[in-house]
Amino acid sequence: MSSMVNELRRVFFDDRLLITLSELCEASEVSPSQIRYWEKKGYIHSRQNQKNQSHKYTLRTLATVAGIKFYLDQGFTLATAFQKQNQQRDLHQSVKTFMMKRIHDVQEKSNQVEIDLGVVANAPGKRVVAIVDQDGETQLVLREQQN
Repeated sequence: MSSMVNELRRVFFDDRLLITLSELCEASEVSPSQIRYWEKKGYIHSRQNQKNQSHKYTLRTLATVAGIKFYLDQGFTLATAFQKQNQQRDLHQSVKTFMMKRIHDVQEKSNQVEIDLGVVANAPGKRVVAIVDQDGETQLVLREQQN
């Protein structure tokens, strides 16, 4: 597994990457007063290392806020929006698990990026590679396993 893949995993899936309240509000298009209210109600949580220090939020919290906002915009109450967002958490966890376990390597090769997704279960001599071109078009290909 390449060190770049490990670094991407560390950055995106480690809860040490924190954003400020203003960054959370800008990214989610939710007002600071709403964020504070949702936190007071226990729907989201922040981190604060020391008293009187600004609150910081994880990327997971950003996803939760975006999900709640989506359901509120659909006309649901806050409690129902939070409940529906929680139901989506399993789906998000599955995508995260897929990315953590299936992305084995990422390489840039002649105007495209190749993402090695590993060995095919029913064809052990083959690997699945996702090829993303400069226009964002993606295709999956099978390649012979190299030793």
